[in-house]
Amino acid sequence: MQSVVADVGGTNTRMAYAQGGVLVAGSVQWFLNDDYPTFADVLADFVQGSPVDGLCVAIAGPVMPGHVRLTNRDWSFDADQLSVVLGGAKVRIINDLAAVGHALPYLAADAVMSVVPGRAAPGGQSLVVGIGTGFNVSLAHGNGVMLAEEGHTGLPIAVWRVLQAHLGDKATAFETVEQVFSGAGLRSLHLALGGAEMPSQQIVTDAGVTMEVFVAALAALVRDMTFQFMPLGGIYFNGGLARAVVGLPDTARVLAAAREQDMFEGTLSQIPMCVVTDDAAALAGCVACLEQV
Repeated sequence: MQSVVADVGGTNTRMAYAQGGVLVAGSVQWFLNDDYPTFADVLADFVQGSPVDGLCVAIAGPVMPGHVRLTNRDWSFDADQLSVVLGGAKVRIINDLAAVGHALPYLAADAVMSVVPGRAAPGGQSLVVGIGTGFNVSLAHGNGVMLAEEGHTGLPIAVWRVLQAHLGDKATAFETVEQVFSGAGLRSLHLALGGAEMPSQQIVTDAGVTMEVFVAALAALVRDMTFQFMPLGGIYFNGGLARAVVGLPDTARVLAAAREQDMFEGTLSQIPMCVVTDDAAALAGCVACLEQV
C-alpha cells in the first residue's frame, strides 16, 4: 500500500506518492490552488480513487489542534475529514517549514547548494529560513523540529534601521518580518523606494537598488536569528524568493560580512549558510514524518 504526501503553499500544491519510506519516482505533481475550492478537491483529483493508507500534509501556516488554516489562502484542514476522503487512511498535518526541517538529514547532495561556506558543529541544530509567498522558520535537531511563526513577529530594530536609512519615515509601514521578507514584502519595499509595480521575480532581476536594500536587511535579520536560534548545524534558506535572492552576485558577500561580528570565540562566524534547491524538499520531510508515526 502507498501513502500520499503533500506540500501546500499559498499559490501551489505539490503531491506525490510514498512507499517504503521514499518518494515514488515520477509521482510528483503540481496543482494551481486557484483551480480548486478546497484542498480536499486537490487530493481527490490526485488520488483518483486509488487506495492509500496514509497522508502527510505540510501547510504554510500554524498547525493547531482541532483546526488548521492556511495562512495565505482561505483553506482549512481537518484530519478526520481528509481521512474520509481517503477511505480511512491515517492523516498527519504539519507545518511546511517543519517538513523541510525533517527533510534535512535525507536531502541528496545536489539538493543543497552552499551560499556561505563554514563549519557545521557536529550534532548542532539547524535553522530553516523560508522566504516565498510568506516567511517562517523552523529549528531542526536530529529527528526533532521546533515550530515557529516568525513571520508575524515584530521587525528587529537592526532590520528597521536598514530600512529607515533608505526610506526615512516610510520605514514605519513595515512592522513585521513577513511585511519585508516575502514576495508581497519585496513588492512593497520596491514601491516605497519609488519603483514601479512589478512581479517580485522581476524585481530580483531588474531592480538593483531595491535588491541592495533587501539583501542588507536580510543580512541584519540573519545576524539577529543567529543569536536567537544558535543554528550551529547551519542555516538553510528555502522557498522560491529565497532561491532567487541568494543567487544574486553580492548576496553571499553581504551575508558573510554580517556574520563576522561574533562575540563567541569565532563559533558563530563558522556557521555555514546553504540554500535548498530541491523545490519538493518538504515532500521528503513528509515521508520522514510518516515513517515516525
